[in-house]
Amino acid sequence: MAKYALAVALIGLVTAAPLYAEEPRAAAEPFAYDLARRGTATVEDAYRVFVVMAAEQGRLTLDPNTDTERMTFNELAEQLRSLCVIDAKWTYPADCCLRRDVLAYMCASYLGCRPGIVTGVFGMTRRYAHREMLYRQIIAPGAPGTLVSGSELLSVSARVARRANPRPDVALRPDEIH
Repeated sequence: MAKYALAVALIGLVTAAPLYAEEPRAAAEPFAYDLARRGTATVEDAYRVFVVMAAEQGRLTLDPNTDTERMTFNELAEQLRSLCVIDAKWTYPADCCLRRDVLAYMCASYLGCRPGIVTGVFGMTRRYAHREMLYRQIIAPGAPGTLVSGSELLSVSARVARRANPRPDVALRPDEIH
């Protein structure tokens, strides 16, 4: 009886496997779809996500014919340098794995976080940015040097987008603001 039940279960798994073998691909957002399933995000992924976010929020004016998925790494970096989201001295290669402190620096710069007195003299550091983003609950707790997954990059960027542009659909008149 146990052999019969095992055989039926195996046949059921084999016949049902093609149904779950591959998820339908999201045609509208192939970059985000691929990034969400990637184990470790790269610096280029983070740059691309922040350029898209800045363009959607009106911080960047891109040529209408410009496809952010086809922009080179250097073009992405130049756009982010113009917004002061990344440090001009950074020399990270495109395929370098993204660390939490680098992502935190980008988030803090994008949100316009002001450093304290000591860091105000020396400028914002990745360490300060990591601590500030932990305090503001933008990134989850963890060590600054750990690698960021693709899904974590997307969730962090969603939090940053909400904080930077909390309710873009609501347009209040000056007399409505208390």
